[in-house]
Amino acid sequence: MRDPMLSNPLDATGACAAEDMSDPAFVGDLLERGLESGEFPVPQLPEAAMRVVRAWESSNAAQLSEIIKADPALARYVLRIAASAPHRPATPIVSLPHAVAWLGFDEVANMAFTLSLQPTMLDVPGHHVKARRLWRHSLASALWSRQLALALERDRGVCYLCGLLHAIGKGVTLSVSHALARQFGKTLGARDLDLLIERFHREVTARVVTAWGLPRTVHAVATRWEAPESRLLECRLVDAAHRLADCTVEGLDRRDRLRIDSALRQLGLPSRQCAQLFESTPAIDAELDRYLGR
Repeated sequence: MRDPMLSNPLDATGACAAEDMSDPAFVGDLLERGLESGEFPVPQLPEAAMRVVRAWESSNAAQLSEIIKADPALARYVLRIAASAPHRPATPIVSLPHAVAWLGFDEVANMAFTLSLQPTMLDVPGHHVKARRLWRHSLASALWSRQLALALERDRGVCYLCGLLHAIGKGVTLSVSHALARQFGKTLGARDLDLLIERFHREVTARVVTAWGLPRTVHAVATRWEAPESRLLECRLVDAAHRLADCTVEGLDRRDRLRIDSALRQLGLPSRQCAQLFESTPAIDAELDRYLGR
């Protein structure tokens, strides 16, 4: 992710003297003060992604095709993903209107939004592996959310977006922490970054989805999905999708499976349907690889 350009850049004014603090504590102090003052550097939502959200809200397929066509790199990427999708038609998908007609408006809109945002989330100099791992988890959460929405007859497009962005603050915290460390000549190790991400990502997520003006359901899920008392079904759905994504990214053992089964039962899915859900794992893995170019 490129270094954020701030209208009111965070600086060390008023902070404890650098020599009195460890590097991670110094950066953490800047992050905390930025969040408290409202000057936290939320990255801009890419223009193409912003326009996709507007087209999605109006369900305008022609507008969506034009938005994608205006960005040749995005258009090529969408067509490549569409052409490699399972259950594609016998006739090759060679145009954006064909892709929208065959795959469906929501599917292509989510694809375009994801591909528009992906370069931003992966561009963290010196931390590409960590950024890629975080983004892969977000993608896996989105794909599992879509799968659960299908099983529960919920809006797949909204649920996909909720899964993709429910923990967007992790990647943003990584990027901003790296940028601040470089700005002030500090050094952050992998463990330092993990601790900063865990400490700040929830509040950062709330700031990001608010600043980006995303649909109300996305905002509600991003700020409440971990709350056990939440009655919003999409929150419980994303919680289950997040657990499934843990297994997709990190591997599955028996204890993980038991925790996931519990989350799925809370969604009201019968045992047989829960078992069938895991049969989607190879397809989820393949789709992740298509997005990430592997």
